[in-house]
Amino acid sequence: MNSKEMIELQISEVDMLQSMFPDEFCVDDPSAISEARRIVDGEDSEHQCEVALLPQITFTIKIKIDTPECNVQVICELPQTYPKDTPEVLVRSDAPPFSRQEQKRLNDDLAEHILSLDRGELVIGEAVQWIQDNFCKYVATVSPSSCEDNNLPHTTTPKRTKEEDTFTRLWIHSHHIYSKIKRRLILDWGSEFPVTGFCLPGKPGIICIEGEKCYAEEFWSLLRKMTWKKISCKHREDFPLRDEKGQLKVLKLFNGFDEKAFSVRGGRDYHMDLGLFFQFLEQHECGSVFKILLGVDGKVSSKTN
Repeated sequence: MNSKEMIELQISEVDMLQSMFPDEFCVDDPSAISEARRIVDGEDSEHQCEVALLPQITFTIKIKIDTPECNVQVICELPQTYPKDTPEVLVRSDAPPFSRQEQKRLNDDLAEHILSLDRGELVIGEAVQWIQDNFCKYVATVSPSSCEDNNLPHTTTPKRTKEEDTFTRLWIHSHHIYSKIKRRLILDWGSEFPVTGFCLPGKPGIICIEGEKCYAEEFWSLLRKMTWKKISCKHREDFPLRDEKGQLKVLKLFNGFDEKAFSVRGGRDYHMDLGLFFQFLEQHECGSVFKILLGVDGKVSSKTN
């Protein structure tokens, strides 16, 4: 199966899913579909060479589950080599009985089910059917009030002890962060946990997490469980908390948790302007971590962000 044939199959599956879920199907980047159709319809060799430059097709299907009655998001990302290689499929739901632990268990089992299917076959429709048939097995009955105290919707709060009253800042380096599913999850966790920091996608990928030790470590634990080419915590800072409320405000270098971009360049394997990234770190009084993360001294870019 050549590249053009794989892209053609992806388009056929997108068309099928759109017909099955006309109001519930949403493509993240419609231009990716348009470019794929152009290559599939093209007849000259020039179009064949452009396959490698195509953005990945990513989309979300919102499906309704009857038991328990709730809505579920199925987020899909198709590698360019799909259906030869398996897609990334992630299930998200704000249903109160659906804890983060059960959500992870469902997604792990779904990934295993997808791997069990025949390579070269279209699997998204089968994955959606599996979710509809099995979602109820992963829903536990919990008290909504148990999630309110910590502002962590439908999650389990890590246990804390007096010895763990520590403010922690983790600096994480990844070979790259391209996947829209990973980026969406990182931002979701950044809003669910009481932490601050940022995610810098591209190549390399950088994530900073700062907050109480139990939350920072739980966030890092979730990150490690995802599939990465290479990811590591390059640097860690720990500060004892004596006056928790007052010290947290002083120790934080960042407000909120968001995704950063600094003069993006390149195609699918895009890079950020690291000079602007160093400038950003300097502005937040942590420029020294640049060399720890990237192994070179930082230099301020001549550009402005």
